[in-house]
Amino acid sequence: MRDRKVATRYAEALLISAKADGVLTDVAESYEAFLELVASHQDLITFMDSPQVRTEEKKELMQKVFGEKIEKVLLNFFFLLIDRNRIEATRDIGEVFAELVEEELGVIRAQVTTAIDLPADLATSLEAKLAAYTGAKIILEAKTDPAVIGGVCVTLGDKVLDGTVRTNLDELRKTLGETQVR
Repeated sequence: MRDRKVATRYAEALLISAKADGVLTDVAESYEAFLELVASHQDLITFMDSPQVRTEEKKELMQKVFGEKIEKVLLNFFFLLIDRNRIEATRDIGEVFAELVEEELGVIRAQVTTAIDLPADLATSLEAKLAAYTGAKIILEAKTDPAVIGGVCVTLGDKVLDGTVRTNLDELRKTLGETQVR
């Protein structure tokens, strides 16, 4: 991310505008779809980032391509980015905006690390337990790491719930290393 401060400022402004219009989830979905579309069309990125292309031409293209497909508040937001020469920050702003929307909707992402793929039934059970623990809707992001040996490590924001065999072995090794033997 180039400048998180700038991205946060714009993302917060979009969040406030979308909430005021009552279209927060729609704007979040449209923004995500926009980013996916733009990522697959390098020529569009080149056109929008080019200083040789006039501001009006960029706005006309945005209106033609997205005018009827996205919410008015989002289209106006993109126009603002074009006017302020910040259109290149669209991806960074989108990432921060997605985080803010999840926070606003009470959603927490939980990174779950296990030694093997987490079976669907255990993932569902873990998701329900984490939702009860946090009082929020949980989105599990599972990954595997053979180094954990067994157990599970869950990261919820700045909290880490580590019940892996690797961590327990490391703690045992540390304890045994500090123990005085006669």
